[in-house]
Amino acid sequence: MFSGFTNDIDGIAWLLALGILLCLVVAREFGYWMRRRKNRSGAREAEDGFTLTSVLGLLALLVGFTFSISLSRYDTRRELVVAEANAIGTTALRVQLLDANVRSELDPLLRAYVAERIVYGSAPTERAEDASYARATILQNRFWQTMSRGIEPIRTTPLAALVVSATNDMFDLAASRKAARAAHIPTRVLVVLLIYTLFVAFLVGYEKGHARWASTMLFVLLLIAAGLILDIDQPVHGAVQVSQQPMLDTQAAMGP
Repeated sequence: MFSGFTNDIDGIAWLLALGILLCLVVAREFGYWMRRRKNRSGAREAEDGFTLTSVLGLLALLVGFTFSISLSRYDTRRELVVAEANAIGTTALRVQLLDANVRSELDPLLRAYVAERIVYGSAPTERAEDASYARATILQNRFWQTMSRGIEPIRTTPLAALVVSATNDMFDLAASRKAARAAHIPTRVLVVLLIYTLFVAFLVGYEKGHARWASTMLFVLLLIAAGLILDIDQPVHGAVQVSQQPMLDTQAAMGP
């Protein structure tokens, strides 16, 4: 079921890319038609290479800015995976300092929790991601309640404070990861970039409409760059995914 859904997303993306490419070609041809019409009317003018170069430079700047946003969000998601894995590992170590009867209750819950967090990071759809987060929240509540009962006799000791602080960090980072995965490039930025690219295509057609092959290759390269930006910005459907290896290493360190 999930693979079929992913295939649908990929198909829509390909259709959207082809539609945008067609729009760019149409905008270029419209610009070329406008130039030829002006030339036929007798109002000939020289090609303005400076304006075209400036506009293309600004387009490169906008694409670079958008790529920077996408890559920054990817780095944030990657760093949060490492931070959460470290927080879970710290919690696991501090739990080992508690009494044996408390450890016997907390260890299975913590192992189930880290396994669920790995499922969350590898979720193939938003629905699976939300379901995994809901299950992890239930495990959080159970772990907190069990831990609270277990440290009751030592609640005023430094050890209790250490266990509570590590648990809080672990839960806070789970919420931070959810917020980071929900953050995307603002839609308005993408819309403005698309509109600007259409104007660029028009100007390319107006100034260099005879170079159809070169301009078409330029549009294809722009779409490839845009596809990479959007792929990095998609933590669920994108091909460029954040590695869950830090969480797997933490799970392995906790033992069977």
